[in-house]
Order: sequence, then structure tokens, then C-alpha cells
Amino acid sequence: MPWLALTLVPDNSFLSLALLALLAGLLALDDVALGQTWFSQPLPAALLSGFFCGDPLTGLAIGLPLQLILVVNLPVGQSFTGDPAVAVVAAVGATVLAGHSLTRALTEAASADFGFTGWMILAAGLLSAAGHFVVQAERRAHVPWMLQGHRTLRDGNLGRMARIQARCLAGTFLRGGLFAIVFLLLLLKFWIPLYDTLPNRIQHTLAILPWLLPGLGLGTLIDRYSTGKAWAWVFCGVVIALAVTRLGMGA
Repeated sequence: MPWLALTLVPDNSFLSLALLALLAGLLALDDVALGQTWFSQPLPAALLSGFFCGDPLTGLAIGLPLQLILVVNLPVGQSFTGDPAVAVVAAVGATVLAGHSLTRALTEAASADFGFTGWMILAAGLLSAAGHFVVQAERRAHVPWMLQGHRTLRDGNLGRMARIQARCLAGTFLRGGLFAIVFLLLLLKFWIPLYDTLPNRIQHTLAILPWLLPGLGLGTLIDRYSTGKAWAWVFCGVVIALAVTRLGMGA
């Protein structure tokens, strides 16, 4: 992996890559196995990623909209879907390592920066969805190990259970760190360069996305409690997004 990173990562930022891989591994554990501090939620994961890369505001720009849309996707047992922690680490890390700063998107409502922000939020969402299948495959791989634990009920060998747990934890940590680096390199090599080739109309449409997600998130939360007003919130989000984007383009 180091030789691959040498050719793809700007400025040979090995320290940043190592920190991001370590962070992703720990957040993967927090999602399913250890602590469950909820630092693996999109917003804290993005802020930590930005902090390790020296640009926490970029982490905020990507993590906050995703946190709002995934507000009910909590890591409780097996109820959560996707792999947002690893996806957010990769998206924020790739954005900063590629030389982009999304500070203007937060401080000046710059439409061009919002377009790129939407592009990276979309990337994080797609990677999270792809990561869901990886998490499911990991869980299936752990089943044979856990079945071995049934023998402990007969012979009382608690050391076996400790070893099985250690293997499961190590597998989850390695999965988080490895896929964070793989996703990050894919973003650096393909996804980020692709943005400059998009037509202006699509870039302006992507600028709506950061404004739209809060309305979608509120709608999802309200719909979960069966108030039946989700589409009203979605409509409000679209109207506000279009209005803000139009004002930004006019300025």
C-alpha cells in the first residue's frame, strides 16, 4: 500500500494516511464492538478527520449535512445501515489531501464551493452504501468463529472466547482502516478529478444538495414517528435550497 500511496497522494502525506486509517479502524470498532461513544456518527467522524488533516471546517461542511440525513441511523445492535464512518473519513481526507478547502462554503455561501461540497457528500453517501455490503460480508465471516464459541458451553474454556473476540475485533479494525484508504485513493484518483469535467448545470445542481439534506433529514425523522408530514419538510428543503442557490448565483 505505501508504494501505491506514493503515486496517488499529493505531497506524500503518509502521516495523514496513517492517522486516517487508524481513525477509521477505531470508528469501525465504535460502530459495532467497543465503547459505542457515537464518535462514529458522520459529524464527529468528519470533524476528527478534518482535525487530523488540519482542516476541521472542511470536515464540518461534509459531516453536518450527512449527520442530519442519518440522524435516525444509530449504531444500536444491527439496526444501522451503511458504513458512514469509514465513508466520511475517506471523503474528508481526500478533499483536504487534494488541496480543497470548503471553508468558503460555510463562511461565504459560495455556490462553486457548495457544488464541490455536494459532490463530496454524494461520494460519502455512495461509499457508505457500498460499505454496507462489506460490513455484511464481515459479519458473515465472523459467524464460523462465533459458532466455535458454543464449545465453551461444554468445556468452560473462556480463553477460547477471548481469542475469538480478539480476532473479531482485529478483523473489524483492519476492515475499517483498509477500506478507508482504498476509498480515499479512489476519490483522489477518479472522483475528485471527475468533478471538473461535469457540465456547469450539474455543478449548480450539486450546490443544492447541502441545503436539501437538512429538510430530508427532518422529514425522515418526523416520518419515523408517523406524523405524515415528511413530504412537507422535503418540499420546504427544496424551496429553500433553490432560493439560496439562486441568490448565490446571482451574487
